[in-house]
Amino acid sequence: MRIGEFAEICDTKISVLRHYDKEGLLLPEFIDRITGYRYYSANQVVDFKKITALKQAGFSLKEIKSILSKSDNTKVILDNISRKKTELMRLLSNLEEAKNIMLGAENMQNAIIIENESGVEMRLSVNNPVMNFRDVCEMLEKEVNRLDYQRISGFRTYGERDSDWLVIAVDVIKLNQEVKVLNDNIQIPFEYDDVVGKWEVVGDFAVKDDFYAGSKTNEAFYGDVKKQIYFLPRGERYWCYGWTKGLLIIETGDGTSVNPYEVEEHNGQRYMFIQSKSYYYRRGGMPTVLVLRQLDRNSYRKQDITRYDHIDMPYVPDKNVLGKWKAIYYLRSIEEFDPNNKEDEERLFFKRIEFLEEGNCTSLYGNNTIEGDQMQVWTKGYILRKWDRTACAYELRVDNDKDYLIIEWKSGDYCWGGYDTDYYVFVRDDNKTNT
Repeated sequence: MRIGEFAEICDTKISVLRHYDKEGLLLPEFIDRITGYRYYSANQVVDFKKITALKQAGFSLKEIKSILSKSDNTKVILDNISRKKTELMRLLSNLEEAKNIMLGAENMQNAIIIENESGVEMRLSVNNPVMNFRDVCEMLEKEVNRLDYQRISGFRTYGERDSDWLVIAVDVIKLNQEVKVLNDNIQIPFEYDDVVGKWEVVGDFAVKDDFYAGSKTNEAFYGDVKKQIYFLPRGERYWCYGWTKGLLIIETGDGTSVNPYEVEEHNGQRYMFIQSKSYYYRRGGMPTVLVLRQLDRNSYRKQDITRYDHIDMPYVPDKNVLGKWKAIYYLRSIEEFDPNNKEDEERLFFKRIEFLEEGNCTSLYGNNTIEGDQMQVWTKGYILRKWDRTACAYELRVDNDKDYLIIEWKSGDYCWGGYDTDYYVFVRDDNKTNT
């Protein structure tokens, strides 16, 4: 059929079909060399509908062309649709944020801070018909954070909710700039409690009431993995965790803390509410409330929950990595690698590594030197850490004649938390030239 008939069947304009032809998106099956008339087949109506559907879903013509070229690959199509869905959800979130900002700028009074005998209060007033209660709570929360306070109460209102202005207030504490190191005494005798088993992190809340109100939590997850904490029999310690009745014990490179907990039943589930001495607390604030949900009551052993790698690899030489290397910065993912990143050597835990002949190597972690083939060795592509049975892959990159070594960092997050590996970036520290 000629282009006019095809356009009528597809309920579109001839100019649209000519544009699709020009873009290589929907080509006529035949073009008369003498008249220049374009001819389409009935089968191409389906192709046009696919293009229209993808266009209405927000795909560009370039993206549509790429998708249709792989129309026999279902995974590619689903991956593209999933990616676009994520983009659109982000756009919707940004639009909602823009709405709040635009409406708030015109209809919101500045947050005010009031000091009285009972403490410090922050209030926010908005034109009531404009925004709902939860929107205003989120705006006040942002103001609390922006002004460097910590919220230590739930949200409350002043006046009538049907009045012209809605006033919401919270109790707050001004945070210190200095972050103190915690050194709680963790040598506590064990006392039994009925909490043995696997628990899942629900969230980190400003106050306990936030959990029951269904409020948003502080960031409690890393990537797509929900963090889990095990309470092992007799309070056995693993990773950075241990426990005794009523107390969660945490020991990290930043210090030690003893965090009181209580257990409650809610909607047929068992929850633990931990007074967490988190970042806010270390800046002079109050503990936040870390909420866990019990998944089972199994008596796990440390070896049951540890993630191990295959480390029985034969030695294969790699002269390109021989010599001393120093760490310069840390990455969450290898895609973040950028030679222009600012060096941050002083704050890093994994500081140095030296690759020696025959698979020997020496590493500096904090103030501890790890050496000897009973502790760790290396082979081409991997550092094999025997003390925790992890194989940390390395990758050598060169940029502007400068050597970079990217090494997987498999900490407790990897061994016990179920997370993917992090990375350290190193540069040569010995002016060695490979030959």
